[in-house]
Amino acid sequence: MPDCAHCRHEWSYGETLKKSFQMKMVCPYCKQDNYHSARGRKRSMMTSVVLAPAIILFGTFIDAPWLWVILIALVLGMITIAATPFLMELSKEEEPLW
Repeated sequence: MPDCAHCRHEWSYGETLKKSFQMKMVCPYCKQDNYHSARGRKRSMMTSVVLAPAIILFGTFIDAPWLWVILIALVLGMITIAATPFLMELSKEEEPLW
């Protein structure tokens, strides 16, 4: 779980999951603004970039019915969303991605 960049208090899983889809996140403890770090955004982006082609290739290579491919994509998408708080890092200011 990420720590607040200001007060270093560790956020809970639920707090992190709720705030993970916002660019600017307010710490529930010290009320300071936190931002996704560039490293954390790159990690999250890589899971998405790798996941989509993997699903397409999986369906193509094993000649699976489209319903199976869609169900597998939904399950992997939910796993990715559930893992998002573990990949998140916070910074005090917004960092450029590159």
